[in-house]
Amino acid sequence: MTADRRTTTDYRLQLLQEMRCQNYDMIRFASYRTACKLRYVQKKVYLHMIDIWNVIEAFRENGLNTLESHVEVNVSKFETLITSLYLNLNKRLPTQQHVHDDLLTTILLNWIMSVYSANDTMGRIRVLSIKVALVTMCSGKLMDKLRYIFSQICDQNGHMVAWKFREYLQEVLVLPSAVYESPSFHYSDQISAEIFSGNGKVTVNDFMDSMMSDPGPACLVWLPLLHRLANVENVTHPISCDACRRDNFTGFRYRCQKCHNFQMCQECFWRGRVASSHTIEHDVKEYTSYKSPSKQIGHSLRKSFRCVPEKEKANIPRFPEEPEKTINLSHIIPPSPLPCHNGFSDLSISSQFNTLDS
Repeated sequence: MTADRRTTTDYRLQLLQEMRCQNYDMIRFASYRTACKLRYVQKKVYLHMIDIWNVIEAFRENGLNTLESHVEVNVSKFETLITSLYLNLNKRLPTQQHVHDDLLTTILLNWIMSVYSANDTMGRIRVLSIKVALVTMCSGKLMDKLRYIFSQICDQNGHMVAWKFREYLQEVLVLPSAVYESPSFHYSDQISAEIFSGNGKVTVNDFMDSMMSDPGPACLVWLPLLHRLANVENVTHPISCDACRRDNFTGFRYRCQKCHNFQMCQECFWRGRVASSHTIEHDVKEYTSYKSPSKQIGHSLRKSFRCVPEKEKANIPRFPEEPEKTINLSHIIPPSPLPCHNGFSDLSISSQFNTLDS
């Protein structure tokens, strides 16, 4: 094993060892287990502070937007891209909150390379692998991420290309495998056909409807859950868990549909802890917020007197089915610093003449 390969493995093993210390493997449900593990990695490398738009901009700045998905880039180019993500993050943060960009670049680079770089392509990684990994693991709305993914797997007419979708599934399902969840979420040739059956043309709206439906594709149930985890991390429920007696717990809240007013924190429900007459076979309902009993009664009364309109199921926004035209920004934002002549750049000289002509 080469020194570079050994270092890559060491960083990955260290990250996974720290993750295992969180005891996520005690969670009964594979989808929650996978989401928790990936959320841990996401926060460990501070990708929860870098959103989808920052990632897309980094792709453009580093020229990945002009490369085909199957093209392989060397590790130095990938390292430059990751470094730019953290340097730009520090520009947005107060000085006292700056992250260690060198260390985080090393950890994230080595983790992704160890996950996606095969033995026969050591030191190189496909553009699609980079895009899928960073887009999936960064912060942001799932809807925005899926729209970007569709732009990478559709043709010039705005229709999904079947083989590109299969490649996307292969790439995104590497992530559960990276946290030892491949037995539950692994790729097979039948998966894409199950999601999009038939020979009809799949538009962006068809794609969004299928991928964001509830429940969504079985192989990707962990993906929306990863985003929901982020949304409820700081939600506090001002009650006691009836299983562990912990007060003011955070995260998801679970209420038994059989036992009267029996409520649990996410740790107890995920790990199958029970109390009183409650058993793990009972149906439970998941909550992401808390509403006091008095508010629930008031809401029920207003609803019974039709003071509160029925809420319609949130619809996924409709998007233009024609592919958007790419805007050329080269004349607005130079791709590289302009050469200087006698202390003046070409841009400043031309702007002076333009000002004089106006």
